[in-house]
Parts: sequence; structure tokens; C-alpha cells
Amino acid sequence: MDSRLWQLLVDPAAFFDAEVPPLSQSVGVLIATGAMCLGVIPPVLSLLESLVIPDEVVFDALPPIRYVVSGWEVSIPGLVAILLVSVLAVPLVAWIAFAALFYLLSWPIASESGVDRTVSLVAWGFVPQLLANGVTLAALLAAFPAMPTESWRIGVTVPARLYASPPAFEPLFAAATVVGVGCTLWSGYLWAHAIAAARGLTLRQGLAVVAGPTILVVGPI
Repeated sequence: MDSRLWQLLVDPAAFFDAEVPPLSQSVGVLIATGAMCLGVIPPVLSLLESLVIPDEVVFDALPPIRYVVSGWEVSIPGLVAILLVSVLAVPLVAWIAFAALFYLLSWPIASESGVDRTVSLVAWGFVPQLLANGVTLAALLAAFPAMPTESWRIGVTVPARLYASPPAFEPLFAAATVVGVGCTLWSGYLWAHAIAAARGLTLRQGLAVVAGPTILVVGPI
């Protein structure tokens, strides 16, 4: 594991007080989070192609997207293209929204401007979502049926966290939900350190700034 990433996990105060990572690395965290979220696409498509939802109702609702170059053509169903773009966009939109919200909420008590620093550091608070999403994907891989006959609740929620709920209660998915909630609280703790370092706050002030937004997104869908 990269030494800086390990430092983020075990000593976030030192990580955020050190030199700000390049913006490209911060964006890389979000790209990795979005790539992990793409794992939810296959089970969603399985649901759409099953008898649970008539596929002609869904897949024919939007025209396919075609790309042609030098006689070579690629065609993607419109719904699939929308799902791919939407899933990849969730962490980026959440990043911008949280960075702006934390910046505004900290404005009355901030001693530093730190716009660029805030934007860059907030991205690293999404790292725990990689763990949460890995657990959810492992649960889906182990228990999602090849041909579902009942409706499942599967998707991506803020902050870029996968959720999956089978028709009946299953301890495996209940455990995955608990891990997801815990990782979102962990993200909140990292955001508190990030905003404290970026805006010249104490950790207690940082926790006060991020508490509301974090609590709003902590619960399972």
C-alpha cells in the first residue's frame, strides 16, 4: 500500500497537515471510486433483462448510442449508456457538492481561505467508500442470482456508496449495510480533518462543520 495512503488511514491529521497532494491524485481517488461503482451495472442489467421488468419497456425507451469511425461502429443501448455515465458522475458530483458545502459551512469560523486546498483534500474523504463498495460487490457476487425472479433494490447513493437489498432479509447484506454506514462515518471523520487543515480550524470545529451533511447521507437507502 502506498505510504501516503497508509498515513491517511492510520494518521489522517499528519496526512492532511502535510503538503497537499496534487489535484490529479485527488481526482484519481474519485475515478477509482467511480470505477468501483461500475460493478453495480451487471446486476442492474440482469434485473432489467429478467421477467421482473419487461426488457422491451426499458431498453426500447431510449435509442441506442452509435459511434462510427473509419467504417467501425460501436452501438450501446441508450439506457446502458445513461447508467454508465450516471454511475461515474456520482463521486464527481458528490465531491464538488461536499467541497462547496463544507467551505460555506466553515466560512464564519475559518481563519484561512483555502479554496484549492479544500477541493483537493475533500476528495480523500471518499477513500473509505472503496472498502464499503468492495464489501457490497462481494456480497452481490456471492448471493445475487444469475436470473433474478424477484425485485432487488440496487444502486449508488451519496457519497458514491453502493447499496443492495434482496427481497427478503439476509444477514450478508445487512452486514454490508453496516459496513457502508461505518465507512460513511469514517469518511466524515476524514472530511473533518480535511476541512480543519484547509480552513485553519480545530478538529472539533471541523467535526461540527461536517456532522450535518455526513449524518444526512449516513443511513442506508
